[in-house]
Amino acid sequence: MKTNRLLPRLLLPFVALCAPLGAATQEIWVSPSGKDDNAGTKASPVATIERATDLVRAARAAKPADAVTVWLAPGEYPQTQSILFGAADSGTAAAPVVWRGVNRDTVRIIGAKPVAPDRFKAVEDPALLERMDPAARGKIVEMDLTAEGIEHAKELPDYVRDAADLCILFFNGKRLPLSRWPNGEYGYTTMARVISSGNFKANRPDGGVFEYREDRPARWQTALNDGGVWIRGFWRVPWVAETIRVKSIDPAQKTITLNVSISNGIGSKYSKLVDGTRVGDGKENWYALNLLEEIDQPGEWAIDFKRQRLYLWPPAPLTPGALVIADHNAPLLRFEGASHVTLRDVSIGLQLGDAITINDGEAVQIAGCHIEGVAKKGIVIRGGKNHRVLSCDISEIGLTSIDVLGGDRPTLTPSGHQIVNNHIFRVALGAPVPALTAGLDIKNQQLVGARIANNRIHDASYGGITFAGNDNVLELNEIYRIGLDGGDLGGFYNTGGWTTRGNVVRGNLIHHSENANAVYMDDGASGVLVESNIMYRTESGGFIGGGHDNIIRGNLMVECERAIHVDDRGIARKYVATDPRLRGDLNSVPFLESPWKDRFPALTRILETDPAIPAGNVIADNAAVACPAFARQSGKAESLTGFTFENNNEFPNLDVLVDPAALNFQAKDPAATPEIAALKVPKLAQIGLQLDAYRKTLPERNWDLLRTGDTKRKSFDSQQDVEAYPR
Repeated sequence: MKTNRLLPRLLLPFVALCAPLGAATQEIWVSPSGKDDNAGTKASPVATIERATDLVRAARAAKPADAVTVWLAPGEYPQTQSILFGAADSGTAAAPVVWRGVNRDTVRIIGAKPVAPDRFKAVEDPALLERMDPAARGKIVEMDLTAEGIEHAKELPDYVRDAADLCILFFNGKRLPLSRWPNGEYGYTTMARVISSGNFKANRPDGGVFEYREDRPARWQTALNDGGVWIRGFWRVPWVAETIRVKSIDPAQKTITLNVSISNGIGSKYSKLVDGTRVGDGKENWYALNLLEEIDQPGEWAIDFKRQRLYLWPPAPLTPGALVIADHNAPLLRFEGASHVTLRDVSIGLQLGDAITINDGEAVQIAGCHIEGVAKKGIVIRGGKNHRVLSCDISEIGLTSIDVLGGDRPTLTPSGHQIVNNHIFRVALGAPVPALTAGLDIKNQQLVGARIANNRIHDASYGGITFAGNDNVLELNEIYRIGLDGGDLGGFYNTGGWTTRGNVVRGNLIHHSENANAVYMDDGASGVLVESNIMYRTESGGFIGGGHDNIIRGNLMVECERAIHVDDRGIARKYVATDPRLRGDLNSVPFLESPWKDRFPALTRILETDPAIPAGNVIADNAAVACPAFARQSGKAESLTGFTFENNNEFPNLDVLVDPAALNFQAKDPAATPEIAALKVPKLAQIGLQLDAYRKTLPERNWDLLRTGDTKRKSFDSQQDVEAYPR
């Protein structure tokens, strides 16, 4: 029987989770119904996690050779302060400390506090009633935020790039939407015409001016004068969203003037410049938020910053415990220099700040947990070694689900971090950021030797996995339905520049993401190996944006607009030796010394020729099925000689595959299409989520949504950005 060379790696992360044979284990019990002066036994549990940490320290001091397991009984553990795990709370490889929920679905660590129904009252102020949508009058109730001690309800700044520090509401565990016009998670209107782009630097007094389409903004005059109006939009490009305070609204002219400028001015980057203003293309999306006037359906709410009142149209009758407010902006759990500590089988969320942060330390493991309802990031890892996030479900996250850095680039010392077997969905709901961030970008790509494997990522507002750094392996992941609220993105995306070498993107399945490039090496990204992936129904399959020494081989591209895109963008954008972005990154590593010169010899020659001209890229042994075009080569012929195409094959019809619609990409007749049969792409069962000690069942895919769902909401071909720079 044939075996796939990728399969044995699946077992590696889970071996280390087993308790060392022969190690004695002390147990400590925690329950919301316990008391902190109890002994901490199963019969006499303590009440708080903080008290349990005291008992862990005492147990470790008394018997350092023993492992410790802290059992969390069912119930809620509300936290108004971060729970800190440090060196004193650590175990050892032979005697780890494990914090474990009795049942993941019933053990919940939350950052929200309940609001009693009697804290709300009917709105009686005639002026406020007049501002409401007629359908909402008599249904909206109000609450005094000051009396409730809510801190994160202050007036928004004039300019917000990503997520604002504004409290959030949950009803029966589900996040309630801040009022929005137009309605809907992806509800937008567009600018009819740009009158002035404003200052081309963000947050300057000279805000832009535009003509709006519908008459709705005329209703906001009282709000504008009484406390302020904020609008949020993709004012220039489909990957940057900014919230701006409105200065004035002119209903007669149907214009809105912004109080401050946005980055690079309003109006599409791809429209012409006339008298210092981009005329726009009429497709720049924007919406209004947090307006009493726009509470027009159950569940919506808004804050009156001036009066410090919260206005809510309850989605159902308010009952004790149903409504909670998340106002805790620090991480719920902080691991600071902790080592050999595992958190497993716990639900974490209903949180304004990040859920979990891990700084330095060694072998901290988050396993089998459910992280849901977080306004910022799910898990943040900074430094340390051998940290693992295993078999978690992470959803309803405002920013990225997992953000990981580690290892040392100058010495190419690996981090050993692993992000494996996680189900990540409905993330990046608050800003156009990646679903998973591994190495940030060229400004800080301090990630070396991490493994990101067997994750299922879907229904993300922006990109899939952004990666940078060196020697990271991204394999056997399934990514689909991404780019639902953004453009110019990738299932796998890298913009790390000339030094982001040694990364491997292998054996993944990227599908049903027509607004994404499957694997996107942007803005000079170099030295990436892309092999044995399946790319189905994406904008482009492999995409090389002006970089060097990338290899795309042995991949299967099916029903992509084009299998391959390559370009010479570095010429127009001046990716030369003096470019501050690329040269700054090059100078940040000892690329002419060991181990760099031994590991990446091609990089030592980067400045011997013109680095703006791509070199050393190979596209070989790929198969394209039912792709309208195999390769788009954008640029001048003389500057595209650094792209070598070898032994690639095209098949015009889908019938050479068994059933792509069911994600079966095997050759229907291997003898007739040996080029497809020879590809070493994995089977569907090997890709994405796997059963293990923490994941007992696999979630079903929504096949109806895959067949009928719209993933072209922000249709954008990344070639448009290439053409924006004149050659």
